Amino acid sequence: MNLSRAIASSGLCALLAGCATAGAADDDAGGEAADGGRTADAARSDGGAGCPTGKTGPSCSQCAGGFHACPGSTCAADHPNQPDAGCTSGCGSPCAAPANATAKCSPQGQCDFDCNATWDKADAGCACQAGLIDCNDGTCAACCSSADCPQHQTCAGGTCGGCDDGWADCNNSSGDGCETSLASEPNCGACGRSCSGYPACGLFTFHGESCKPSGQSFGCKC
Repeated sequence: MNLSRAIASSGLCALLAGCATAGAADDDAGGEAADGGRTADAARSDGGAGCPTGKTGPSCSQCAGGFHACPGSTCAADHPNQPDAGCTSGCGSPCAAPANATAKCSPQGQCDFDCNATWDKADAGCACQAGLIDCNDGTCAACCSSADCPQHQTCAGGTCGGCDDGWADCNNSSGDGCETSLASEPNCGACGRSCSGYPACGLFTFHGESCKPSGQSFGCKC
């Protein structure tokens, strides 16, 4: 009877030992998995094995995901895309706006601005009211040079008005500039001037005058 109890006891002990061993193995496996997760998280946070936080790539020369380059070869964490945070790609300072403008962020995460009402956006600021352009000399005007005017119009005193030599505004519409060439019929030298019906050029000729250059413009000549 004592022997039976001993065998039973030893079998129970073996069973208990096996359970304990299996439990220890499970604990070790769980611990390794947890350590592996922590290691992977650490690798993600520092951008790559051995790199400082936010950096990755060869020699840790690139910014990891969620970071962007800033002066001094640093990588800063992306910000909310809001102007007071410097937008997503900012480096610590809020976005600045020029006079007559309000700061905003572009969809690409860069600082930008919108001109306030009645002001036009040109170059790097909002220096001129709507309808005028910045001549980059401290003045705003309807035109800074003839290149700012409709075709063949000239700029004088900041206003588009006159026509280039040999051109005229025959349809009285300033929107299309000086649209008519005065170099041929039926507008020879002036709107509506035709050379047909002029006297024949010479006693024994049958052709009349034609439109030819005359000074800075054109006229009916033989």
